[in-house]
Amino acid sequence: MPPFRPVAGRDASIRAGTREVKVQTDPFRKVKEATAQEICSRVDLSQEAKAFLLPSLSPQGFLALLADNKHIGDAVRFLAFALPIREAIWWACVTVGGSQDQLSAPEADCLERATAWVYEPGDARRRACMEAAEGANLEGAAAYAALAVFWSGGSLAPANMPDALPDPSLGAIGVGASVLLAITGGEPQKLDQRFEAAMLRGMDIANGGNGRLKSDRPATNLER
Repeated sequence: MPPFRPVAGRDASIRAGTREVKVQTDPFRKVKEATAQEICSRVDLSQEAKAFLLPSLSPQGFLALLADNKHIGDAVRFLAFALPIREAIWWACVTVGGSQDQLSAPEADCLERATAWVYEPGDARRRACMEAAEGANLEGAAAYAALAVFWSGGSLAPANMPDALPDPSLGAIGVGASVLLAITGGEPQKLDQRFEAAMLRGMDIANGGNGRLKSDRPATNLER
């Protein structure tokens, strides 16, 4: 995979060992934190990833370092926690939809319901995502996109039972699992391509875009 490049904003360089990494200097529009350290306090990162973390490093700078050094899991988890949950779930939806050529009927149902929630969040649609994930046996990238919706807020208990609120980190964890499964679930020789595409989608969303690439299939009526 070539050195990672951001998709929007002006570029600057930061040094990682003997190499220079291109970094977007404009802040991510959808990320409220000014430094990566503020986000990392909520994310389970490897010791290798933590070695890149400096007190003043921006979210986009830290993400570029992780991506350029192919810390796939760390980069995905960091961005999943950096984005607002609705945008993060949309990232999972477009990554799963763009990386898997054929979805089973239960997987397609998961993706359709998760997408519907992104466009019009509500408790009925949130609970419908859990039903879809159960229909997919709670397995796979699409199921975790739907689970991320169910975990995004609101009670985890049945509708007629006392509320049982989720851990605030569960939604982002579900997004990270969904994106990672989409990246690692295909042909091994194309892993770097899927990783780079997922990062380009996520950074585009972080910059206020829709996360779509030119190679994507035409959007459905729901996705337009």
